[in-house]
Amino acid sequence: MIYDTVIVGGGIAGLQAAIQLGRSRRQVLVVDDGKGRSTLAKNYRNILGFPEGVSGQYLRMMGTRQAKQVGVEFLPDRAIEIHQDDDGIFRIKTQKGTTAYTGRTLLLATGITDAIPYIPGLGDCLGESVYICPDCDGYEVLSQKTVVIGSGPQAAHLARILKYFTDDLLVINHTNEEIDPEVSNHLQEENIKFIAEKVIRIEQEKGRLQAVHLENGDKLPVEKGFVAFRGAVVNTGLLRSFPLHMLSNGHIVVDGRTKETSYPNIWAVGDVAAHSQMSTIAMGDGAQAAIWIHKRLFELAGKKSYINPHTHA
Repeated sequence: MIYDTVIVGGGIAGLQAAIQLGRSRRQVLVVDDGKGRSTLAKNYRNILGFPEGVSGQYLRMMGTRQAKQVGVEFLPDRAIEIHQDDDGIFRIKTQKGTTAYTGRTLLLATGITDAIPYIPGLGDCLGESVYICPDCDGYEVLSQKTVVIGSGPQAAHLARILKYFTDDLLVINHTNEEIDPEVSNHLQEENIKFIAEKVIRIEQEKGRLQAVHLENGDKLPVEKGFVAFRGAVVNTGLLRSFPLHMLSNGHIVVDGRTKETSYPNIWAVGDVAAHSQMSTIAMGDGAQAAIWIHKRLFELAGKKSYINPHTHA
């Protein structure tokens, strides 16, 4: 079977695209390994209609259910290789599959893998009282004692951004990387404390940050936190055989209107694309891409109008 669209990645962007395409009566397969940033987010608080917050897992569960209701198929597997044959059909090989899955169009929604080291207690706090994105969650630390744990330069930069939301800031250089003397001076001028020490444990209660324990034995009481580590990876490896336009940091450049990449019939949405890394924007990206995929499928079928594909040859 050749699907109209194969979506690789079942996070927020991929699911929104799947729902839109399913409602457009397209045959869609979503290949997803159940990982991704949204699985870590315990409480999105910046999404319309959820003033008390909503977890990424809940959105994924409900999005999957909604997509299945309109005929979208799901494959719980990891895509490992993508090629295109001479007829323009995309062939997607998976980790568990013995044969390739095929699609007329391809949508990549594989996101970013953050380089967050294992620190006991940290996982319980991510998305609840420890955050990644200041645009999404800067408001959550408003006027509270906030720690930024990470790699020196990245953590220092993020702390200066967060200064807008709180004056009570502490940077812990977990990796002990040097920072530029000029940056160090700025931190001092802005009264942001900087400590080069390894964090060995996060003290928390039901996901609520209580204190940070350092390797030197110090215990630092804090209320909220952010992580900012060097080495996040944009998951574009599946498209390495395609001559796509990408930024130097690995993000895929897409058309601002259609979300199509520079390679025909491949779309990219969510954090893998060059955009603001927010769940709400990922939703919009997914829906927008799906609309244009739907239009392209008419073109690929040689039809110039919205003919019902189920009643016409």
